[in-house]
Amino acid sequence: MNFTLATDNPFNTNLISPEGRVVYRIETLTTSYALTGTLTTTISKVAPNGQNEGELGRVVWQSGKPGTVIAHGHELHIAKSKLWGSSRTFTALNGQSYKWSFDNGSSLMASNDSRQAPAATYTPSTRANPGLLHFTPHGLTITGDVLVTFVCVEGERRNSQRKKTL
Repeated sequence: MNFTLATDNPFNTNLISPEGRVVYRIETLTTSYALTGTLTTTISKVAPNGQNEGELGRVVWQSGKPGTVIAHGHELHIAKSKLWGSSRTFTALNGQSYKWSFDNGSSLMASNDSRQAPAATYTPSTRANPGLLHFTPHGLTITGDVLVTFVCVEGERRNSQRKKTL
């Protein structure tokens, strides 16, 4: 299933279904940063009436540290696959290990085993097309894990790119 990102921003966007309905909302409130030194990005499921139905998870950002990922009330540890590599691994709530890997701005989440079964892909926006997050049937069984880890790894990737250009 494909979800279009309303804005190609992993910190603040809506994910829109093929039918044109907002299904997930990603929000980062910046007002708390001055008080706490942290930012929190919340990922919520959206009801058909447009109201937040419930939180799937959140990423807590602290300056100079990787994001802390909480999905369905459980903390997920996301680790670099290799010392100098950019891919990230984590164990989902189903007990399976997954790996996010990156190629020219696109991302792939697949099982971290010999099968390397795809769970989700992300294609950034272009002038002609909006950003797209595609879930395979397997990825749809762990939607919360996919969304929360996507926000974390894509956010960290973008922050890293921004630092390189400064």
